[in-house]
Amino acid sequence: MPPTENLSRNTEAVADSLAAMIKKELTTYSCYDAYLNPSDPNMITADNRMKLVDWCYDIVDHFNFSRETVASAMEMTDRFLGMPSNSVDAARVSDEALVDQSKFQLLTIAALYTSIKINEKVAISSDLFAEMCSHIYTVEEIEDMERILLIGLSWRCHAPTAAQAGMSILSLLLPYADIPEVTWGFLIDEMRYLTELAVRDYYFSTQHVSTIALAAVFNVISDASTKERRELLGAYLRVIMECFDFDHPNQIAAARSRLKSLARPKTLMQEEDLDERSLDVQEAKANRNLPQCQLSRAGSSSANGSSLLLSDGTVTVGYSTTRYIEIDRDISSMPR
Repeated sequence: MPPTENLSRNTEAVADSLAAMIKKELTTYSCYDAYLNPSDPNMITADNRMKLVDWCYDIVDHFNFSRETVASAMEMTDRFLGMPSNSVDAARVSDEALVDQSKFQLLTIAALYTSIKINEKVAISSDLFAEMCSHIYTVEEIEDMERILLIGLSWRCHAPTAAQAGMSILSLLLPYADIPEVTWGFLIDEMRYLTELAVRDYYFSTQHVSTIALAAVFNVISDASTKERRELLGAYLRVIMECFDFDHPNQIAAARSRLKSLARPKTLMQEEDLDERSLDVQEAKANRNLPQCQLSRAGSSSANGSSLLLSDGTVTVGYSTTRYIEIDRDISSMPR
């Protein structure tokens, strides 16, 4: 299927959809202040969060689910911890999760469990989730945490994702960009890749998804297009910025810079100026992969006797040969 088939040519409907997304993120799903304090040695860290995101990506890859399901799960986790609690249970769990890796981990697992039920056609049972966690948490603990999470969020669990907003922005560019299908495929794929990277970075948990999406589209256009096309598409993007209630350009610029630093670490800066004539999408995928995280049962235990997936030495992060891993569905091969 041609890549542009994933985009909508109904610009009026797309514009209405994007406007609705932005309105939602400014109201129902508004961002809250950062909930982590790097200067507090007793608090969980951004690195703890990143490792759990990688584990969630491994899980959805295993089942061939959408990676946007992880984005939804982490949005629920971040919003739950960043917003004022609306119940005694939610307040207790939020306070505990910020200083207890095991509780934070359970909260994230419950969010992924919920997100899969909401966003995927096939749900995973709580029994299987307990198995994937090496029975560190019981079925009852996962289901009880899910209940507290949903009540704490007032059952608001359909927040738009940066990838959705990015697809809307690219759809609005479609009528004005006469470029080959292979280039459209690259733009879509790289935009999704950048939004996946953003999910891993705690910094973006306090940014609007429309900001992340717009920054990602700006970056992929500047990377994959000729100078003339960059200028043309950049001009159209700036028109789009004026038509919608996006964040200030300075925030967009900051997000662009942050995404560039994530996507192009010093050891991987080999592809600064991709020429359209030599564009090889598959090679680009292989050269800039998301780190894959494999979790195993830890040797140390928390105060309640449960092993922590985030304990030292239990997480191995490395670059795989392809961005999306094909994993045998046998339960014995699942990431632990």
